[in-house]
Amino acid sequence: MIELLVLAALAKAGSPYEPPPAVFYPQALGCAASAFVAKGKEPSPDEFADLMTWGMIVADMGRKAGRTAKQVDGETKAAVPFFRRLGEKKPPAFAAHRAYCRAILDADRP
Repeated sequence: MIELLVLAALAKAGSPYEPPPAVFYPQALGCAASAFVAKGKEPSPDEFADLMTWGMIVADMGRKAGRTAKQVDGETKAAVPFFRRLGEKKPPAFAAHRAYCRAILDADRP
């Protein structure tokens, strides 16, 4: 009975879940960097939207995780060569990472 009351109270609260910044920031950083690597020379509208979305998420999560804008930019730039090499040397792993990033964004869509 107590479990039902707790579940009812949680459902009623209805507050959206926000992942802990210290946990989600590295995920967002990787997704932003791999989105940059995945975009073409002239990004398609979907590539541009993906890049902008992850850029905004990483900036917000970085701030919440205590990073300055300069740190966020530097950490993102440092991650790009890793994902570039991953895409070149391990295309299936890079594709899986991009699918993971898309799945994270799709999880919040109605």
